[in-house]
Amino acid sequence: MNRRIGSDRRAEPRFSGNLPAVRLKNPVRRPAVQHRSAVSAPWHTLWLVAFPLLGLLSACGGAPPKAQQPLTVQAVIVGPGRFAPGLDVVSRIQSTSNVVMRPEADGRVVRILASQGQRVKAGQPILVLDNVQESATLDASRAEAVKDRANALRYIFLNDQGAVSTKDRDYYVTQAMQARDRVRANAATLGYKFVTAPIEGILGNLDTVKLGDFVQKGQAITGIVNNAMLWTLMDVPATQASQVRLGLPVTVESQSNPPVRGVGRVVFISPYYGESDQSSSPNTVLVKAVFPNLSGELKTGQFVKNRIITGVSEELAVPAQAVQMKASQPFVFKLYPLRQVLAKIKASDQVLPAQKQALEKLPGSTPIAVQVPVRLGLMQAGAFPVLQGLSKGDQVVVSNTALLRSGIPVKVAGSGPSN
Repeated sequence: MNRRIGSDRRAEPRFSGNLPAVRLKNPVRRPAVQHRSAVSAPWHTLWLVAFPLLGLLSACGGAPPKAQQPLTVQAVIVGPGRFAPGLDVVSRIQSTSNVVMRPEADGRVVRILASQGQRVKAGQPILVLDNVQESATLDASRAEAVKDRANALRYIFLNDQGAVSTKDRDYYVTQAMQARDRVRANAATLGYKFVTAPIEGILGNLDTVKLGDFVQKGQAITGIVNNAMLWTLMDVPATQASQVRLGLPVTVESQSNPPVRGVGRVVFISPYYGESDQSSSPNTVLVKAVFPNLSGELKTGQFVKNRIITGVSEELAVPAQAVQMKASQPFVFKLYPLRQVLAKIKASDQVLPAQKQALEKLPGSTPIAVQVPVRLGLMQAGAFPVLQGLSKGDQVVVSNTALLRSGIPVKVAGSGPSN
């Protein structure tokens, strides 16, 4: 038993180093299996700590980094587009049929036969003025006309029989004709007491006139407007007036949301320029276009945006999404195969050597995005006419352009025509 204890003591691990050995007075005796586990446990812990450290060292430079994937973009092929250059003008529209109702006689309003906003026909009575005296005068003249006509017929018969002279017959015939004209005059006078609609259209505001109000001849009562056909009255600057001709198409668009659109043609060009004391703007030419109000939503007095189409042409088109601005210079990212631009990239001092080496390892067909300056016209329908910088069939990038820089490889996800 003592020998077993002694052998156990000799089997205990001893520490080497500068620390003094410590002997326990009553050491705890454990089975042999537990002694082996106590000795091996710290090594397992060290390996668990060592593996993450080795991985961290590998990530910091021990292993080569994974190659970065090229940016995925969409591209379009530059092709012809249809453009319609024109002049943009903001103006007010007016109805071709718009009148102000004014009574042709003085009188007191005794009846109102229509309501504001009502559609009325030409000749339909709107107001009735006091007409007792005019009605009585008309009735008396009608009775007189009947009597004179009877006398004229009797004297015509007697003259045919030779009973009266031709002079007497002519006198009574003249009396009858004068009586007939007086009836017509009195009927017209009575008609002035009925304020009627001069045209077909929508009746305007009638709040200014009420039953019992006295209105005077020529007083503005309300208006009637027919918006079926409209004029747009455009003040074209003198610098652009030479481009306008009779018959040119004009597109009209309201400022509402959604906009209401119409199409018309130029029907009038003023023979003189506007002056400061006139309603038109100085140094402008009044251009009038007429167009049908097919939807019925446009109204007289409404402001609209007009475009006078001065011509139609086909030019190369590039989508607005492809165009970027840099120091007021528009540019696009044009795609080239690597083999076509590699020599220029290697000769450039703006590309890092590491980037040049990476490009040399890529296939020659790899698409490379290159920043190209362009000269463009005015945008129409989401596209610009290309005046300089691109050719038909060129590919330009239309997505992720903000992430691009000139000379980097890309992956094209889709490509199609620009229009």
